Amino acid sequence: MNNLRKEKFGDLLLDIAKYIITAVILATFFQGIGEWQWYTYIVTLFVVGFIILVALQLYGNNDNNRKKGNK
Repeated sequence: MNNLRKEKFGDLLLDIAKYIITAVILATFFQGIGEWQWYTYIVTLFVVGFIILVALQLYGNNDNNRKKGNK
């Protein structure tokens, strides 16, 4: 996978993480916080955290290749 594709895939993953967070916040707003179980928020945080870590890893690999002079 070339660097441009890695960067675009990282952007996509960050967008997905933002959409998940927005969906949880909006669902909580419309349904009320008392109707959701506590583990729903924990699972959401772990999923979003994992997605962000993968996206940042893709960006990190891209930055390392730029420092070495590869494009």
